Amino acid sequence: MPLICFASPVGGTGRTTLSANVAREFARGGQRVIALDLDPQNALGMHFGLDLRDAFGFLATLRYASDPATAWRAALRASPSGVSFLPFGQVGLEGAVSVATGLAERADLIGAALQDMLAHPGVIIVADLPQGPCSALAAVLLHADLVVVPLLPVPAHAAQLPGMLAGRFAGSLPAERLGFVINQWGMPGALATMIGEGMIAHLGERVLGVVRHDDAVPAACAAQRLVTDMSPHALAADDIVQLAASILQVAGDISRGARPHPSLVLPAFASLADPSAPTRPHVAQDTSR
Repeated sequence: MPLICFASPVGGTGRTTLSANVAREFARGGQRVIALDLDPQNALGMHFGLDLRDAFGFLATLRYASDPATAWRAALRASPSGVSFLPFGQVGLEGAVSVATGLAERADLIGAALQDMLAHPGVIIVADLPQGPCSALAAVLLHADLVVVPLLPVPAHAAQLPGMLAGRFAGSLPAERLGFVINQWGMPGALATMIGEGMIAHLGERVLGVVRHDDAVPAACAAQRLVTDMSPHALAADDIVQLAASILQVAGDISRGARPHPSLVLPAFASLADPSAPTRPHVAQDTSR
């Protein structure tokens, strides 16, 4: 079943928030989901209301495991949202460096664990990776069906696009397995709108969706809850539901060897400049359930 990764060469894109909320939407639709935290910040579990002080985690202890399959099963946690969760594990700066060094030497451990997870029929893995290139990214990309890159409509993120499209972030990942989300659409200022529209025009059908600027998102983070659970009628909640459907369809098409559906191209960008605009960007819905 699909392995969907959320990754970005820059920080502050909302990568962890989106990966948690998309995983929740998969579970809400009846999918069996494992949310995998590969970021030493160990923040993904916060969105599921889980205790982040637990030092025991999957990646933090993997290098000591004699059997990667046993390691991930031992670290698996249940969450109230219905998403199964694999925490990174609470580590400090020295611990994070030590884990990264150990995994760089034994990247095969991550691959073996992922292969075992993916062997379970009907399971979708949603992995949250740390920003920028890292040993975890290199190991996971070998197995990824789709890498989702959230970006903000700001100059620093727009400047990253040429390098990402040239393969300087995701390496040898096939082009059709790289998709983008424009997050915080409708941020104050005309410049943000211009940059966002330029990003979408440049990326074309690689755009999987947009998520509008909405105070419901930081409010849910502060409450350690998911946006669609806490504020189901919020603008961003609607966007996340559509984004999850788009990702699920594209990942399914890729895993079956099909090309992404052309209707994933978003046609009405101008209406999104006003966050309260009623016209919604079209993304294909998953109708298989």
